[in-house]
Amino acid sequence: MRVRAVVFDWSGVLTESPLSGLHRYAAESDLEENALDRYVRGDEEFAKVERGESSVKDFLRGTCIRIREDHGVEVDIRRLAAAMADTRTLRPAMIELIEELSGRYTLAVLTNNVVENRDHLATTLPLEHFAFILNSADVGVRKPDPEIYRELLRRLDCAGSEVVYIDDFAENLAPAADLGMTTIEFTEPAELRERLAELGVA
Repeated sequence: MRVRAVVFDWSGVLTESPLSGLHRYAAESDLEENALDRYVRGDEEFAKVERGESSVKDFLRGTCIRIREDHGVEVDIRRLAAAMADTRTLRPAMIELIEELSGRYTLAVLTNNVVENRDHLATTLPLEHFAFILNSADVGVRKPDPEIYRELLRRLDCAGSEVVYIDDFAENLAPAADLGMTTIEFTEPAELRERLAELGVA
């Protein structure tokens, strides 16, 4: 296999886990650590935001109501927004890896994200190392819908067998593998380096 492109998920791979801020806020609100996860992961209302069909503000308003109805807890909308946003800091070890791979491979980001984060992505990521950022909210389709992976390959101008795709959610890897991509489930940067080295990507 000749690898031409390496594609990274953003939240949870280049940054801290997207759920960690919610875990901290749940603890502050006397809820179980993962009580707020379901309002983001696998939630159809949040999926609408990630497809660009709804705004973050509308999602937050509705989620505060749902949390109150489900748990009897009054959630501050600003604190909930902050909890969802405070996991956006890039991992230094991942930036080092990107700098090492840049110029040797085509690098890209494939992210389930929101319209409101477009500027943040553009100003935070070292864009000089990436061919493009494929944001679900910009194309109206999100992982794990196979269409977004097909769009990724079209933009890369690569066959699936020439691409390594890295994501921290296992459900987002299977459709990429179905298109021939080599997939890596991310846990931490050191292990990722080992997996890439096994593939001859170093």
